[in-house]
Amino acid sequence: MSDRSQLKFALGAFAAGLAWGYVRYRRSGRAPLMSVLQALEWFIAYGGAAALVTMARELLDHDDDRPPEGERITHFRQVVTERTGTEG
Repeated sequence: MSDRSQLKFALGAFAAGLAWGYVRYRRSGRAPLMSVLQALEWFIAYGGAAALVTMARELLDHDDDRPPEGERITHFRQVVTERTGTEG
């Protein structure tokens, strides 16, 4: 499963956990807090945190495509050869 689809799945689990947590603790004074905790638990359990870390790592690795600061190309060397019709 790709990271984006894994993240979408985990966000769905977050929404379901939010709803389930609210239904489960609706009579408590801490219903909003408990529902957010339930949603975070389901988000992490279904791979949301791992998908976020992987996507962040890919974004950071994308910047490494350019050469490091100390290794710049300073000049090009071009070799030109002439061919005349007399060479075999």
